[in-house]
Amino acid sequence: MTESRPTRIALFGGSFDPPHMGHVMAALWAFCQVPLDAVWVLPVDRHPYADKSMTASWQQRWRLVEAAFAPLPFVELRDDERRNPTGTTFDLVSSLRAAHPHHHWFLITGSDTHADLENWYRGSELRQMVTPIAVPRGGCHGDGPALPAISSSHVRSRLAAGHDCADLLPYPVGDMIASEGWYRAAP
Repeated sequence: MTESRPTRIALFGGSFDPPHMGHVMAALWAFCQVPLDAVWVLPVDRHPYADKSMTASWQQRWRLVEAAFAPLPFVELRDDERRNPTGTTFDLVSSLRAAHPHHHWFLITGSDTHADLENWYRGSELRQMVTPIAVPRGGCHGDGPALPAISSSHVRSRLAAGHDCADLLPYPVGDMIASEGWYRAAP
């Protein structure tokens, strides 16, 4: 009789407003660096910081995230954040642990936010509930190799200015944004 190990799930949440190549590379990097069974991508419904709002609606971001991560068979797009009234990672992880008690949980963060994890809402407790995976981000990781420093705010600014973002967005995401007219500056 073989003993099975817990399912190893990495949680990758964010506003994904819009999802860009850095997001896709981060999920791929985490999956290649840590023995995982899946990466659950969870677009936030509301940001826990009251002063941060999303440009695109949750439904628009869901469609974009679906397009961005479709080529990665280990990614599962999840809407659990829609049932997370506080928007905090601690409450989300608490809920997921209760629903899936036999999973081993990981949390994908950028190397910039990883250093600040203790300052998150109930950060010390959160660290006991998940194994963090710090993805090295350009400009935030020191001297070693890192993923390119791409931010959604930079992509939004370029799109609003009418600039091409083909080098920053997965092709289906760029095509959807262009065809739907999302992220354009108001006339």
